[in-house]
Order: sequence, then C-alpha cells, then structure tokens
Amino acid sequence: MSNSNHTNIRAWFGVIVTLLGVLFLLKNFDILDFEFPFQIFSFWSILIIIGFILIFSSHNKSTGVILVVIGAIGHLPEMWPLVLIALGIYIILKKSGASFSSEKFEKSFSGSASNDLINDTAIFGGGNKYFQSDNFMGGSITAIFGGSEVDFIDCKLAEGNHVIDVFFMFGGATLIMPSDWRVEIDLVPIFGGFSDRRRKDPNMVPQTDRKVVLKGLVLFGGGEIKN
Repeated sequence: MSNSNHTNIRAWFGVIVTLLGVLFLLKNFDILDFEFPFQIFSFWSILIIIGFILIFSSHNKSTGVILVVIGAIGHLPEMWPLVLIALGIYIILKKSGASFSSEKFEKSFSGSASNDLINDTAIFGGGNKYFQSDNFMGGSITAIFGGSEVDFIDCKLAEGNHVIDVFFMFGGATLIMPSDWRVEIDLVPIFGGFSDRRRKDPNMVPQTDRKVVLKGLVLFGGGEIKN
C-alpha cells in the first residue's frame, strides 16, 4: 500500500467517525430531528463499510470484496450463493504469489518477481507458513477470523523501502523476521495492536539501505514480530 492509499484509509475512517459525531450532536440539541435505522450500526453494515474502504483506497481489493459479500449475506441470507460466485471470481483472478509450505524445511522456489512478494490470506483459519526469497520486496497479509505464523527468517531483503499491506479483523499474524531487518510499524489500530518483540543483539548492525514498512488496518485483532 502506498503512503497516499494508507492516508486515504485513515481519512475515510476519520470522515465517517466525524460525520456520525456531528449528526448525533445536532440531534442531541434538537437541531436535527431524525432516527438512524438500527441496521446502519449492525455488524454486517460495518463489514460492508470497511470492505468498500478497502476496495477504493487499498491494493487489498480482494479482501474488500470478501467483506462486502459477507456483510450483504448477513443482511440478506438468501444471497448466500454470492459466496460461491465471489470464491470462483477470486480463484480466477488471483495472481500466483510466492510458493508456500507448511513444513519448515520445504523451500519455496525463488528467482522470479512473483516469488519476491508475499500474498497471504487467512479467513476462518490459518497455519504456519514458510517464505523464502533472495530479494524480498513486500506484499500483503490478510487475516479475518483467523491467523498465520509466517517465517521470513531465511529471506534476504531487497534494497530500498518495501511495504507489507496488512489487514487484520478479529484475527492476526505472527511474523518471524531477521534481527537485522529495519521494520517500521505504521498501522491503524482500532481495538487492536501490533508490536515488534524481536530480541535485539547489541552487536548486530542493522541494514541501513533497506527497510520493511507494515501499513494497513488492525481491527479487533493484532499480531507481533519475533525472531
């Protein structure tokens, strides 16, 4: 996610919260007389709102579509076939990402650009995953009602700044990263959090010419970085 997209997510949430506050304030002073439908504040509506924000202001559009579909089904249970439709479209359009293995010692292939970007999604599940790249350049990690432990310990970070686009909702992830990686956490936590718990070696010199930036949203979830 670029800096502008990340700022857009913050801005959208800020605008929505501000407008709701203004409307309720005007109602309390009898300046406006209105009634909010209860459905606007339902869990399913919140999913739909978050989904559209991700679709229009993030590279993580597939997660946004999933949230919108889940929210729509919550409001209209007879629309459950949308799950099959969305799943089929997701399978068709999903680009091939890095090769994963749940076994620690099964190496993934490296060398192509696609293998240098992570694309991990855990929905109502998860697991332990191992990622290997000699030129790691970021990617995306999504956890919805689930989570993963992703091992980057054998990765080599490419020169420059690289972004991992993060979205956690009622879920999270543990990221295992080398001690000498410079990691910047720039997440929007809402009833959630994320921390860097790596044990630092005082004799280790950090890589000054490369950095990983975690950007995105943590909603009712969390995670950590360890080594």
